[in-house]
Amino acid sequence: MRVKAEYLLARFFIGLFGILPFGIAVRGGALLGRLFYLADRRHRSIAQGSLQASLGPERSEREIKQIAVGAFENLGRSVVEFAWIQGKPPAELLRRTAFEGMEHYEAALRRKKGVLFLTAHFGNWEWMAAALSLRQGKKIHVVARPLDNPDLNRMVNAWRERDGNQVLNKRTSAAEIMRLLKAGEVVGILLDQNTAAGEAIFVDYFGRPAATHKGMAILALRTGAAVLPTFIIREKGRHRVVIDKPLEIARTGDLGRDVREATALFTRTIESAVRRHPDHWLWVHRRWKTRPSAEFEVRNSE
Repeated sequence: MRVKAEYLLARFFIGLFGILPFGIAVRGGALLGRLFYLADRRHRSIAQGSLQASLGPERSEREIKQIAVGAFENLGRSVVEFAWIQGKPPAELLRRTAFEGMEHYEAALRRKKGVLFLTAHFGNWEWMAAALSLRQGKKIHVVARPLDNPDLNRMVNAWRERDGNQVLNKRTSAAEIMRLLKAGEVVGILLDQNTAAGEAIFVDYFGRPAATHKGMAILALRTGAAVLPTFIIREKGRHRVVIDKPLEIARTGDLGRDVREATALFTRTIESAVRRHPDHWLWVHRRWKTRPSAEFEVRNSE
């Protein structure tokens, strides 16, 4: 009953926002995000605590609060925007999106060794995947964790695949993703989530060791796929997708070392984007939940 109730409530708000003009709907999404900030003490505390630990030495308490509120508003806007666009023609999504650095993407496709989009839960990441697919006419295989509510999960995955993309379950095997890359396909990975210790490498993120999945580095090293840092910036009434040049990954022949260095590079790249636009990132996520072993702490203090 709870699953159905959540789904029906979501469908009600989706229908409501879908009939509103875009600007009004997005402002409503920001309001929902602010209400979420005020009502959800747990996630508000997570966001503010992470911000204080990450940016506290550089920002005042007032700025920390403003960023936290902005992050909640960004999340509300993003949900409403992605729902609103579903009932509209694809041209409407492209009309509201600018692109920068498409030459890097086109050059990477010409190599025919596969493309890995390195990105994060940043800006409206769902909008970005749909926009890139429509702009280039090339399917993106998006790695995503299933939502807890199966009804909502089916609905959101249908939205993600509406314009030609394919959703890959987070548990999709590395062998399957490697096969796609070797066939010249494009895979998008959000590499900013906490990971279980058994799958993780601990690398620096805002000055603290963060458990980061090592799979993307392994895929890049073994396939030669281009790794393109790609982020979406929120602008007034529209979005700008920015694709940077491919990252240069060291290959020394020591796979363990190379995976660690590549993962650290990927994480620094994400941190750089978040520092430029801190209110775009999902600070409600417990990024530093998994803690390193005592052996790691000793080794890194030497």
